[in-house]
Order: sequence, then C-alpha cells, then structure tokens
Amino acid sequence: MIEVRNIEISELIKLVYKLIAETTIQMGHRTDGNTMVTLSKAFANDLIRENKFKRLYFEDIRTAFMTGLRSEDKDFISIPTFYKWVREQKKLIDYATYEVNTLNVPKEQVLLYREYPKALINKVKQINKLK
Repeated sequence: MIEVRNIEISELIKLVYKLIAETTIQMGHRTDGNTMVTLSKAFANDLIRENKFKRLYFEDIRTAFMTGLRSEDKDFISIPTFYKWVREQKKLIDYATYEVNTLNVPKEQVLLYREYPKALINKVKQINKLK
C-alpha cells in the first residue's frame, strides 16, 4: 500500500474521482461530471496538503467512505462530509497506534495497527508523557 503523500496528484485525482463516482451511485444520486471533477480535484489536493492525512493509505480513504456512507443518512456529497469520514477513520488508526505503543496491547491483536518509523513512535511517546 502507498501513502497518499506518495501518489502523484494526477493519479490521486483519478482515484478520488472513481471513489466519489462509486459513492454517488451508492447514495442513489445523479451528479454531473463537472461537479465530480471539481470535488475530486479539491479533495485530492486537500489530501496532499493536509498533514494529518498524508500518512494515510488510499485504502484508508476508501474504507472511510464505505464506513461513512453506511453509517449515516446523507442527502448530498460535499468536501466537509468527506473530511468527516476520513477524520473518523484516522481516529481509529491513531487509537490502534496508541493501544500498541502506550497500552502495550500486542500488535497482532490490534486490527488497524501499522508500523511507523521509530523516530515517530518516540515522538508520540514524548507527547503522551506531557499529557
């Protein structure tokens, strides 16, 4: 899997476009191509620009959309909705990291846990000590 920050913007726009198209179909919407292109470009650029999303895999984004779409009744698609879905998925991933690195839960028992470079883990531990 590739982190969002390592995907070329043109490729990311295509992936986001496909994801938004699938989402609108599942919602039962008919959205014109211009709207979907605009949303795709804006959200792909946001994924690259936002530090909090850069380390996510595109599969995480896909999972966020799938979960968000099934967990609430939305009558429209929008960038704020996409943000909400991705933030919720990121919280789950961050909590998995917390469980392993702070609570010492064996990583094999934590579904969304992923290995990060040691320097990043040490920084998280330092932040937790300050709390």
